[in-house]
Order: sequence, then structure tokens, then C-alpha cells
Amino acid sequence: MKWKAHISSEYDCYTDIFYKIIEDFDSLGEIIFQERNTLRKIVHPILGTLAVKSFKKPHFINQIAYASFRKSKAYRSFIHAEILSSKSINTPKPIGYFEEFNLSRIEHSFYFSNYFNYDFTFRELIEQKNMFTDWDLIIKEFTQFVFKIHENDILFKDLSPGNVLIKKEKESYIFYLIDLNRMKFQPLSLDQRLQNFIRLSLTDEMIPIIAKEYSYYSNTNYNFIIDQLHKKNTIFIKKKERKKKIKKILGKT
Repeated sequence: MKWKAHISSEYDCYTDIFYKIIEDFDSLGEIIFQERNTLRKIVHPILGTLAVKSFKKPHFINQIAYASFRKSKAYRSFIHAEILSSKSINTPKPIGYFEEFNLSRIEHSFYFSNYFNYDFTFRELIEQKNMFTDWDLIIKEFTQFVFKIHENDILFKDLSPGNVLIKKEKESYIFYLIDLNRMKFQPLSLDQRLQNFIRLSLTDEMIPIIAKEYSYYSNTNYNFIIDQLHKKNTIFIKKKERKKKIKKILGKT
């Protein structure tokens, strides 16, 4: 087994600590998320509070691909976080990535970042709207945030409710992106920009606010944008419902 690692210069004197965290990963901290990948919040006496993501071992073909000509998810998470930070787009501070190789195959990979102490995610805006007295303002400011991402020629392909962390600061809100391994960096058409909102599972109340804000900042016709968002959102919801039915038929949850 052989390891390849890249650690930001601020932390490169703590290499041994990072490897120790990887060695003890399954018993450290608390699980934030666990499905295919595992994300843990780990409080360390020297490094502070970390978010450490262990990526599931790739299937055989991807083990070879990630070792040869594709970049691993951990690598992409780190590099994309650095790109976002360089453009003043919020994401938890990237610390480093680690890749474990066995001969010509990648076995495991880890991504380290600072832990961001957020107040809620975009999901709560969908599921618990009545909790927020300034719900409309949050949606408006979020739309401005997404417009800034698009204007920087960034397509965040996993713009979904759980991947947007939100924190209130005084009378305004700040937004942080996580789960960054799927991104493209290119000028975006209006259609690509509007499609980018759809994985958020927008509610009918959100769409007019987003359409109004985005039409203003992009200098585009409001009626066209709201019509496109409604159409795209309807297609997405129907597709998601079909997948649920198929999984139910197959006995999957």
C-alpha cells in the first residue's frame, strides 16, 4: 500500500496527525452523514474542528481509472474548494486530500476541511418554511449567491438541498457549498443556469422569488425565467417520483 497526499501549507507540519486520524477514522468524532461515503465531525486538540470525508472504495474499473487518468473524488473536492475560495465563493476551508494505492489501483481516499458551524441547510427552507420569519429574504439572497457562482463560470452539479449550508450574520445570510467533487468550469448558457436550480426540489412558493431575482441580476425577461423554472421543476419532480416507484417495486428503500 502506498499513500499520496496533498496538504495546504498551513497544515503540512501535521502530516503524522492526519494519517493517525485516517487510521482511527471509524472510531473518531461523530457521523454527520453515512451512505456510500462517510462524513465525520472530528474535534482535535491541535487542528480544531474538522470535517473529514471518507469516500467509498471505488468499483474495480474506477480503481484503475482514478489511479491512471481520472482524478479521485477527494482530489476534486480539494481542488474545487480551492477554486471556489479563490473566487470568494464560500466553502469550508480546504485542508488536504489523501489517496491510498494498491499497485495500480486506488483503494481509499479522504478529504479534510475545516468544519463550518452552520445554522441550517436549504432543506429546512423546503420542509420547515414556517420556522423562518424572513424566508423570502433568504431565498432572495440565495439566488444572488447562485448568480455569483454562475457569473464565475462555475456549474455546481450537486446543487441540492443538503449541500447548501446557511448561517445568519446580523440581518443577512451567508451560504456555503459542500460536496464539491462534481463541478464544471465553463461559461454557462441561460438554460444551463436555470437547470442548475432544479436539483434543489424547488417549491411553488420559491420559484417566483428566484425568477424575479435572477431576471433582475441577469437582465433577462422574468416571464421567460419563471416559465422555464416551472417546466424544468415539473420534469424533475416527475422523474424523481418514477424512480421512487421503481425502487419500491424492486424492494429498495
